[in-house]
Amino acid sequence: MHHDADGIFSSQPLGAVYSPEKTTFRVWAPTATRITLHLYQSPAGGKAEIIAPVKGDDGTWETTIQGDLKGFYYTYTAAGEDPRFNPHRELLDPYAMCVTAPGGRAIVVHDETPIADHPEFHKSNAVIYELHIRDFTIDPDSGIQRRGKYLGLIESGAHLTGRKDIYTGIDHISELGVNVVQLMPVSEFHSNKSEDQYGWGYDVVHHNSPEGWYATERFDSRRVGEFKRLIDAFHRRGIRVTLDVVFNHTFETIFQNRVFSFEGLVPGYYYRLKPDGSYWNGSGTGNEFRTEAPMVRRYILDTLKMWVTEYKVDGFRFDLLGLMDRETLRLIAEELRALVPGILLYGEPWAGGSTPIDISHKGSQRSIGWSVFNDHYRDALKGNVFNAREPGFVQYGAHSIGVRLGLCGGIDDFTDTPLESINYVECHDNHTLWDKLIISTIDDARITDADRRDMNKLAAVALFTSQGIPFIESGQEFLRTKGGDHNSYNKPDSLNMIRWREKAAQFDVFKYYQGLIALRKAHPLFRLESGEQVRESISFLDEIHSLRAQSGFIGFIIEDLAGKDTWSRAIILLNSNSRTIAIDLPPGEWQVFGDGREISLSPIQMINGMIEEGAASVPPRSALILGETRK
Repeated sequence: MHHDADGIFSSQPLGAVYSPEKTTFRVWAPTATRITLHLYQSPAGGKAEIIAPVKGDDGTWETTIQGDLKGFYYTYTAAGEDPRFNPHRELLDPYAMCVTAPGGRAIVVHDETPIADHPEFHKSNAVIYELHIRDFTIDPDSGIQRRGKYLGLIESGAHLTGRKDIYTGIDHISELGVNVVQLMPVSEFHSNKSEDQYGWGYDVVHHNSPEGWYATERFDSRRVGEFKRLIDAFHRRGIRVTLDVVFNHTFETIFQNRVFSFEGLVPGYYYRLKPDGSYWNGSGTGNEFRTEAPMVRRYILDTLKMWVTEYKVDGFRFDLLGLMDRETLRLIAEELRALVPGILLYGEPWAGGSTPIDISHKGSQRSIGWSVFNDHYRDALKGNVFNAREPGFVQYGAHSIGVRLGLCGGIDDFTDTPLESINYVECHDNHTLWDKLIISTIDDARITDADRRDMNKLAAVALFTSQGIPFIESGQEFLRTKGGDHNSYNKPDSLNMIRWREKAAQFDVFKYYQGLIALRKAHPLFRLESGEQVRESISFLDEIHSLRAQSGFIGFIIEDLAGKDTWSRAIILLNSNSRTIAIDLPPGEWQVFGDGREISLSPIQMINGMIEEGAASVPPRSALILGETRK
């Protein structure tokens, strides 16, 4: 079904190429017979200056206009023999660095807001924290002035109303100790063009412009500078920023007359089409981007490089990465690593429906510089996400084999190195961990909320003592609930917002996560970098000759073979049972650094978990973290 545009490639710069003296407008539209540039001085209304660009052999249309055009607005119209062209429809330049709205106008941008450099640390040290800009700052009790905005996220000194000791916003992130913030989509999306709507941002329309909903003003280009200030503020605190990007589909479809740029400029080129001209829908959201087409692949690479060079973004999380062809994956890793050697690239190794391409499943990331979400581990810890009532290890001890695979970074499952595994038990999709714990135990009258808190903490210990890259969702660290909603992408603030009072109410859970993150940071033996190191360093206690296996219980030992750690060895004991489990320990001088109540960088005096004469007692639904300090 793909046609005349396929053999035509351009390597010239695209978009509005600005200088104070002149601006060159260049757009790729090889099948069009006429392209018209409409130049405006206002974001809406007004009379356009109409210019006819000239077509080149590489399918681009180009015109250069003298003078300083910074802040001017523009659109294109496209005509051609293909009946899908509509010469009356004004279109966005896909390469525009700022747009006013999905169906609005592009803006000629020149912005020199300074951004601090990428924080320096190896990706084995990454701890990822996912958040939605609006959710995180919209609570009226957050103490944040510019709630719901880019600039609100970086206000320092904010705290819960009436509680100066409960930090919110960016101070909370610093206090927690995470060092990578993953922002849910911030490129221009379709929903929320009025304040009473809500959206996660996966309905992307335009990949090169920051979303206007989060800006203080939507109809000029100040969103560009505001987003740069956001990244600068995180970088100054040593925190990296990764963007959740959506290249698997866009909100555009020709049949529903939602045409913004791609289908208007080169109909049928940017999407995978069936022989009858209808869209493939491997995304489950209406279409799928044809990443293997030369100019689509170039567009994706150009867009990612723009975010890296213009905004100093530190990495990307790819939505439905499974729909991206492997050659594009390889090129992204190669070209972005040349710009930022330590860049974080990771995504969801699955699709949302049937697709004509070979899906980039778990395993496709092996040794090419990518990491993927380990849903096997997620489901082993808390139960399958598509069967809300199914419990996992932390509720009733199920799936212990899956947990063992996850603790080792998936190297006996689908990874070559543990750093290819993003380990998580909660993200924006599906139920929050707290809601899942309620739904999966609601019929068991013996289980209390105190038990569920213990289950949450047990999951956290597994996550932060696993090899690989740990990932949590904002609010997980204080039992975030969405009232049992498993797909809140279009629900109001009242359901989605972070409630900062919950941090005060569940402060012990917050302190527990904070302690685990600090412990992981202090001990390199939790951050091994190769599959070989993991195989040599980790053994499970029931594999050691005299120690017997117990159901619902996992014990493992990590040896510091590299000699980098202040500990020579660590033992992690995970007990999901409702009773205390006594276990014989390998000989050694063990001290306790974590139990079901607290995690500490220095040894803690045991009250509720006893160690004596080479044995440990692990209380119900809790963990023990033991270290042997190097002599």
